[in-house]
Amino acid sequence: MHVIQQWTEANAFFIWLRESPSIWAYPTVFFLHTIGLVFTAGVSLLIDARVLGAARELQVAPLGKFFKPVWIGFWLTAISGVVMVLSDFETRVTNRLFPLKMACVVAAIVLTALMRRRVERADLSTPTRAMAAASVACWLGAITAGRFMAFFQ
Repeated sequence: MHVIQQWTEANAFFIWLRESPSIWAYPTVFFLHTIGLVFTAGVSLLIDARVLGAARELQVAPLGKFFKPVWIGFWLTAISGVVMVLSDFETRVTNRLFPLKMACVVAAIVLTALMRRRVERADLSTPTRAMAAASVACWLGAITAGRFMAFFQ
């Protein structure tokens, strides 16, 4: 980890990203991260809500087509997240909430992947609903931990 920290501290791009007052620096990467989250967590949460019984007038199977934007959003979030971590590597990876955030993200992504086929088959069984509830908890945990990282070290 020490090598990564040294590399990011000396890298011109990450120095600029970390220190520049330009809106094109860190604020833009943060904005892209937020947009990615809207498509990843936001759409996943809407699908989860339907599986859990909300908006019963909507058919479940057609929601399967929304997984493509979920994955596009995931990659936008993942790439921008890596850039944000590398821009201030030591602060981010030593934050006590960082492991919690990453665990919640990994669990949420796994659950999202597992939910796709179930949603496409309109499977509203108890195990599917349990996965949807766990997905909601994981996304909310990831978002909350990520937001609180700014306030806790």
